[in-house]
Amino acid sequence: MAKSNFSIKHIKNGRRFTYSGDLREAIDKAEKELREKEENFTKRSFLLWTYQRAKKELEAWDRRIDDLHAFIKVAREELSKQEESEDGE
Repeated sequence: MAKSNFSIKHIKNGRRFTYSGDLREAIDKAEKELREKEENFTKRSFLLWTYQRAKKELEAWDRRIDDLHAFIKVAREELSKQEESEDGE
């Protein structure tokens, strides 16, 4: 029996499926991979946890940058007011 392979390529409007060799064997390989992916809950849970953690960290990072911009703007305005009041004395 010849080796069979399959591939799935994501394209602009969907997916393109290709295979080489025996189609039945390619289907069997795809079904086996699907079972492994669906049954490996631990890996999926880890990936989901990692994604959620990274997303939270990224949001906190961006929020900190926004906070720093806002602080600098307000602080410069306050400094300007203080300098004006010192010049007026």
